[in-house]
Amino acid sequence: MKRLYLTVEGQTEQAFARATLGPHLLRFDVLLHGPRLTGPHGRRGGRIPQGGMFNTFLHAIEDIRRWLKEDRSSDARFSMMVDLYGLPHDFPGYDEAMALNGGERQADSMEAALTAELQDDRFIPYLQVYEFEALVLCDVAKLNELHEEADRAIQRLAEKCSPFQSPEEIDHGRHSHPKARIKGAIPRYDENVHGPLIAGEIGLAVLREKCPHFGGWLRMLEELDR
Repeated sequence: MKRLYLTVEGQTEQAFARATLGPHLLRFDVLLHGPRLTGPHGRRGGRIPQGGMFNTFLHAIEDIRRWLKEDRSSDARFSMMVDLYGLPHDFPGYDEAMALNGGERQADSMEAALTAELQDDRFIPYLQVYEFEALVLCDVAKLNELHEEADRAIQRLAEKCSPFQSPEEIDHGRHSHPKARIKGAIPRYDENVHGPLIAGEIGLAVLREKCPHFGGWLRMLEELDR
């Protein structure tokens, strides 16, 4: 059995990892430890951060390096779940990656740059294209279960998202990134409460099919103990 330490950007990813990823990976002999928030207030003795990268990725790299040193055992593995949208510009390889077309290519490039920066084969970087809410948009109709009075708004949201072959293709414009689209349709959407619940309700089978970058990461986690 492998033990997986997961660095997450915020409470949304933390809740999703605990409720959905953890139980699933256990079937593949991968034990997910409590997902850890990163940030200047996420260290021992500090208050829990509300999420986000705090405009710099330096603290996250420091946390990851420290956690890698804390457990050097052969069965320990490490990964992360951080949004590509709003990613700090000091992320390794940021400028080179952002010159590429398409979120998946940008994420692949920066993931490779972070791997080179950390120099530890036990670490698997992952950037969500473009953010966690892409997973929620895999099945827009599920929003009806929490906001039944918003049927028309949800229908319009589905129509606006339909031209994209995958929710991971929805751009990261200031007013058009996945979360902005959802909150535009449903202002009461709470990313920390509704996001993990809806993504879990949609199910990993659909998420991995409709979000191939997410699916590739999930497959790597499932194969950690092989």
